[in-house]
Amino acid sequence: MNREDKPLLHLDNSGAGPLRVPGFDGIPLEYELDIGQRFTHAAREDYKRKPLRLTAPEIQMLRLMERITDIKDWEQDVFDEQTLAKWRAQASGYADLDSETDQDVDMDLVTARAWLWCVAELQDKAKDLRDTGHVVVLNADSGVCKADRVVPEVVRCQLQDAFSHLPQSGIHDPVDPSLYMLIYGRTTVFSQDARVPHADGAISYPPSTSPGQTAPALVHPLRKIAPFPIGLRHPSERYKYQQVSSCFQWLPCEVEFVESSGTAVRITSYINNLHSSNTQAYAAIEQLISRAIRPWNDILVKGLQGRMPRRIYTWGVTDDEEEPPMDGWPPEDVLPYKWSEDITRRSWTPREWENHCVKVKDYLQLPEVNPKYRVFEPEPNDPPRSADLLALMTPEMWASPKSVKDIIMAKWRRLQRFSYPEPGVSYSYEDWKMGKTANPILGPYECESEYELPRDHEYYSVSLEDQFRQQGLQVIVRVFSIDLTVEAPHYPGDPEFHVDGMLNEHIVATALFCYSSENITESRISYQQDDAMDIFGHQQDPFCIYKLYGLPPSPGIGLEPGVFRLQTLGSVAVTTGRFLSWSNTLRYKKHPFSLLDPSRPGHQRCVVLWLVDPHYRICSTRNVPPQQHDWWRNAVLTNATMLSALPRELVDMIMTETGSWPMHLSEALQYKRRSDEEREEAHQAQVEGFNKYMLWYHLEFC
Repeated sequence: MNREDKPLLHLDNSGAGPLRVPGFDGIPLEYELDIGQRFTHAAREDYKRKPLRLTAPEIQMLRLMERITDIKDWEQDVFDEQTLAKWRAQASGYADLDSETDQDVDMDLVTARAWLWCVAELQDKAKDLRDTGHVVVLNADSGVCKADRVVPEVVRCQLQDAFSHLPQSGIHDPVDPSLYMLIYGRTTVFSQDARVPHADGAISYPPSTSPGQTAPALVHPLRKIAPFPIGLRHPSERYKYQQVSSCFQWLPCEVEFVESSGTAVRITSYINNLHSSNTQAYAAIEQLISRAIRPWNDILVKGLQGRMPRRIYTWGVTDDEEEPPMDGWPPEDVLPYKWSEDITRRSWTPREWENHCVKVKDYLQLPEVNPKYRVFEPEPNDPPRSADLLALMTPEMWASPKSVKDIIMAKWRRLQRFSYPEPGVSYSYEDWKMGKTANPILGPYECESEYELPRDHEYYSVSLEDQFRQQGLQVIVRVFSIDLTVEAPHYPGDPEFHVDGMLNEHIVATALFCYSSENITESRISYQQDDAMDIFGHQQDPFCIYKLYGLPPSPGIGLEPGVFRLQTLGSVAVTTGRFLSWSNTLRYKKHPFSLLDPSRPGHQRCVVLWLVDPHYRICSTRNVPPQQHDWWRNAVLTNATMLSALPRELVDMIMTETGSWPMHLSEALQYKRRSDEEREEAHQAQVEGFNKYMLWYHLEFC
């Protein structure tokens, strides 16, 4: 056992003994394994783990490869030289794609060397697609798995039929995990030697003699720790507890493997808010879970290291061979070293000044560098970027030594350039595939700070079906429908990037299957990853380093404390029949879409699967009887052995006395609203907590 690993608690919700899950049997609700003993997630930042920010050229490479993998038959055509040449020519138009949806590509940063790298990687992806049926795109620390042909058409049709009776406007969740959740202090839970019976086509309620208890009302773990002063207590602790809910938990269903090998599964406890009588939906969702397992294997992150090494590994920028980016000062014949002193003493004759101005005019006519390659941003008093500096000069300005010096310096800033680093310089594509990536283009800038020496990347594999075959998986299910009408033709999208689930739900991966879309504009999801960007150790110039990593300019060498360090990788389209999977180390955001033909309605309908980290067990529908009043009432009335011997009058009296037991929809909706508010507050606390951590880190170590 690793020295930092905690002793493993035995978690068990099988019903064959006491319920031993977080929040029950003395196990703290906030119980969490060390990072080396579980999968990684972004519900809480893992501060020991530092995904490294990607350079701007690598981001463009990722977006370019994602675009190409959306081309019909790309997996065959990627081996054809003529098609590759056509694709490269067409890619120049990708810069005009919508930057708001993160699909634009700056081909200026995809050099010939970067293009050849992308071709080699795409050819390998094509081979993997033939073997697996899916392709991983935007693959850096993790990635997004995109599969267009793994879900059979019959399964898609089953889902359409199973959820065909939907409202015709607005956003609905036919299966909503926030309804009838586990509610601490309210929900009945089988905590000792009992489990909820599950049979195809019916909800079976256990006999009244089964041991059950109300889930204990819990004290929020945040109240167990005192407020911390910056510098004395690590702020990540308080931030962590703000992601734990002591009020609610989504309830997963239990999933077991049905064979000795492979990924075939069956659901062995009811899906919360989906009645077992909907056998068509259950069969289709079982197929989705089965087909999500291998994509999840390819994107789940474990331990301190991500799935892929960087394609471009550098601590700085490369210099242009013809004109170094930092020659210190404009040429001596244009701006003499003692300019101010000489001019103030009026040591030049009018003829000397006139001759000097000729040299300055020649200097101002030198071809300028594209702004994306400039080392320096303009100074506040510099002319506008688009201004012709020579044409800007008036006779009065030519007569002013100060104005001449200012225009020379503005021109000098426009001429100083850097070259973006390229892949394949410090290690080849073949080296990268083998993880031999310990040789960066430039090493850390030498200063007092200490840096960990670069190490080769260690690839690893995940096999949910092998590691967790005996215990099975826990999966939370959501089904949602976005229905647009002539009166309401627009879906606004998500307001910001986020991850799903609270920390006590231990969600580590998501799968989304779009089973129906009609008459809508393109729908896309953007993905964002955390990074551990630290400008210290890079070249000292602040501006070209910020451009290199796609960051906003900063007046100092280091990032401003409190800046939330996130990097947007790109976006992926959501289309009918497409199955997307991603690790919850990534944040995501659904973009807006509208009716394609505004004169008729349209919709998008999807199933979402959330994988609970199988290194844990949490309370599930195996342990919680259905809480819907209507389900219970119908089950009792249709059960021939329960009330059949009683007169109708007594049956009516029993139903009257039981009221809305176990829970009425109106009460469940109140809890849902409270839970939604709590999740939004947790998201805001996540941002605030990270900013406080960065401030603490800055004060402690910088």
